[in-house]
Amino acid sequence: MTTSIYQRPVDILQTLVRMDTTNPPGNEIICINYLDGLLKEAGFATTILAKDPRRPNLITRLKGRGDAPALVMQGHVDVVTTVGQDWDQPPFAGEIIDGVLWGRGSLDMKGGVTMMTSAVMRAKAEGFVPAGDIILTIVADEEAGSDYGARFVTEEHPEQF
Repeated sequence: MTTSIYQRPVDILQTLVRMDTTNPPGNEIICINYLDGLLKEAGFATTILAKDPRRPNLITRLKGRGDAPALVMQGHVDVVTTVGQDWDQPPFAGEIIDGVLWGRGSLDMKGGVTMMTSAVMRAKAEGFVPAGDIILTIVADEEAGSDYGARFVTEEHPEQF
């Protein structure tokens, strides 16, 4: 029996951690493309919005019944630099040692993005319909001002929310 990707969040997180999205320059496109593929494979329609094509943002929606306001779940996939830091493990290896996944972004915030993405994929797969829409927004550039991320999306594309 094949296990669905949403049932393997560690695999998703390892993949994301192994993508170097140090900001600057960001290069969030690699994470966004990966997550976009997972969500589309799970049956979601996605929207990509970008001020810079290398720094896109992804939005998808789990449609609700319309009985409640929408819930926005937002996370980012850029990370701060590792330059000048002493790591016990390589910061972009995503290795699991003694049950702990090591890597830049595993806590802030690729771990959170993994949990939210897995949750909406599971909800859809199990036929869950929330009272209001759940809007998953995965953004670039949180670590350095949000000019390409949350600020851009909310100011230039408020219709998404």
